[in-house]
Amino acid sequence: MIERIYLTRRNLLSLLSKLDRKKAGEETACTLVKNDNLHPKFPQTMGFCEVVAVEDQEYYDEGRPAGYVQPEDDPWTKPKLG
Repeated sequence: MIERIYLTRRNLLSLLSKLDRKKAGEETACTLVKNDNLHPKFPQTMGFCEVVAVEDQEYYDEGRPAGYVQPEDDPWTKPKLG
């Protein structure tokens, strides 16, 4: 079975904020706790889950290649707006 967790834009922006705060020296575990399996439209499929954000350089520092991302969504190659 494939497990499914739903992250809203607010969730994603919160995780990015936590990474920025950690980089600035603030105390944060960079973690969201998700336990909403009763949502009528978007119930996650497991009872409890922690979502932990880590910086790219920390995750890929062992020479592990990044997985495929659609080119239009890839922040490493996508042209910056503005």
